[in-house]
Amino acid sequence: MIAPPVLCGAARPQSVPKENVTGSASRIEVKDETGRVIRIPQPVRRIVSLAPSVTETLFALGLGDRVVGDTDFCDYPAEAKQKARIGGPVNPNIEAVAALHPDVVVATREINRPESVHSLEQLGIAVYATDPQTVEQVLTSTERLGELLGAGDAGRLLAANLRRRLSELDRRLAGLPAKSVLMVVWLDPLISVGRNTFLEDALRRAGARSVIDSPQSWPTIDLERIVRLQPEYLIISNDNAQQVQRELAELQQRPGWRRLDAVRNRRFVVLSEAISHPSPRLVDGIEQLARALYPSQFAAGAEFVGDPLLNCRAFVIAPASRPPFPYTRSGGCP
Repeated sequence: MIAPPVLCGAARPQSVPKENVTGSASRIEVKDETGRVIRIPQPVRRIVSLAPSVTETLFALGLGDRVVGDTDFCDYPAEAKQKARIGGPVNPNIEAVAALHPDVVVATREINRPESVHSLEQLGIAVYATDPQTVEQVLTSTERLGELLGAGDAGRLLAANLRRRLSELDRRLAGLPAKSVLMVVWLDPLISVGRNTFLEDALRRAGARSVIDSPQSWPTIDLERIVRLQPEYLIISNDNAQQVQRELAELQQRPGWRRLDAVRNRRFVVLSEAISHPSPRLVDGIEQLARALYPSQFAAGAEFVGDPLLNCRAFVIAPASRPPFPYTRSGGCP
């Protein structure tokens, strides 16, 4: 499940501005994306990741060889599973992290607790927190991490390629009416996505409009409200195909859910978990959703700029299939 933010404060991520960087050649002082001032040793040779999205970003930047530890839920790419495990993102083993002697620990406001950050800082370990809340901020956050960790060129090249793919999507979807959707983040209780989140923005970039308009990032929703709103599609993010099929079958037998046209007509869009993580793979998920909602815009013979090795097909039953029901773990395409 996508957990609500737990680190306090927020600052729009940006490439490292001069006013935010001071220090000697061996250590720089920067503001992280939550506004905290931290001092990072230079060069950075040993990194511990406290979240799957962070791990994905570090590997995408070509820094996988410097990652010495990550969480039990970091399983993309496959090499991430070979790193030393430091527990879960919410309750990492602080002693295990310290034993890895990291130059920096990279956390995210989205799921890591301030208590964990404080404990690491008490041990003299630098903790840099990310906090992207839009698709563009995911890209700028990636660029900034690359700059801080010695992969500036890789970060800029990666972000430029992702922006190119998003621009192509914008071109293909220009002028088309948005499809109304319900993004199911959690089933019992029913949790969806609210305003000012990277996931709500990702839906919009794919040509979808969430029927839930809530100031809460991850609101708990009454099913009666969804019945009144009647979304055209239910969006689900999960890489476990068997679990998807089993739970979709169960969902279609529930009396309340059967009052939804989308359920009766099997209009489910099942996406890979890429769309649930604020990492470079998010663009794969956006492309995947756009293809499922607007297949005619991606018909055979129509050139598409997305990387065929990264883009996964949405599992479509009618037009698609399932969300992160009981959990959402980082993973590859089904």
